[in-house]
Amino acid sequence: MATFKFLKFTFCDQSYQLRHSGKPINIRPKTAQAIELFVNNPQTLITKGEMHTALWGTPQHQDYRLFQVISEIRKLAPNNDLIRTQPNHGYYWLAPTEKLTVKKSNKVTHYAIAACLAISCITATSLLIKENNTFEPALPPTFSSYTNAVDAYRSQDYATAQKWLEFSLKENPYSQEAKLLLAEIKFSQQQLAHAKQLAHELVLENESQSYYRGQAFSLLSRIAAIQNNFNDALDFAIQGKESAEAGFASCSAHMFEQQIAALVNKQQDTPLNSKARLQIDSEQALSNSSENTIEKSEHAQLCKELKYSVTSKRECKNVEYTAQLIGFRQFIA
Repeated sequence: MATFKFLKFTFCDQSYQLRHSGKPINIRPKTAQAIELFVNNPQTLITKGEMHTALWGTPQHQDYRLFQVISEIRKLAPNNDLIRTQPNHGYYWLAPTEKLTVKKSNKVTHYAIAACLAISCITATSLLIKENNTFEPALPPTFSSYTNAVDAYRSQDYATAQKWLEFSLKENPYSQEAKLLLAEIKFSQQQLAHAKQLAHELVLENESQSYYRGQAFSLLSRIAAIQNNFNDALDFAIQGKESAEAGFASCSAHMFEQQIAALVNKQQDTPLNSKARLQIDSEQALSNSSENTIEKSEHAQLCKELKYSVTSKRECKNVEYTAQLIGFRQFIA
């Protein structure tokens, strides 16, 4: 473990904790990984391929994601030149960086600390044990605050829900559940621009987390539907369904089928560009749709009990039309 100092910042390469004048700064994991790479290699050219490999595990990656990380680091100190770009090659870390030494304590200090920890554990344990020697369940602050937010959201007390979610995100800035629910609250309050921003962040942050990526697509689809952008609404819903299926979330996939059906039911009379193109993949799309039907199981029953809300409560009566739209989208993609 090492702690580095640059400007008024300190950075721990083990906890990925960044502080400015002693105050913690919330940064994304990829941004922290990039800072770790830079502070360990100051005044050294780090190629884009090396950064892609360090952050995403492969030298082949989309450059715009790397640009986003570099931009986030530069915004930490906009009045200072932290990074210099070497066009078409990579980046230099310019900020003077110092590796701080950790003072080693003597054995007596270690024993004292160990004794204090032991006493603290015994005291904490005694407080948790009841007379019948059973433990009282205690949830971490992030779980408790998120649970409070869910209860408030169900009661449509959006102000209270938002307060608890903001608290939860301060405790754990990487809580995808909290960010997703906050986006839903903004959507319920008709704050579509903020909801859309949060949903896009979730899509970008969850390249490998298909569940959260799918739920973010669901929200983007509903926002597009409200803004009467049918093509985007359908495209987002289909991408969400694909993400849910990739993560084997059969209940979520069924939710997207309902969402797609509701969109189709609303726009059934809208002519498409080419009926001939629709026919090309209709049979294959119908086959795929039937394969993704939720099986009769305990999981399916629990899914029904959740009563997911979708864009519309109406079910699509014309299944073939739905399948044709999906096939059309796959054909022109």
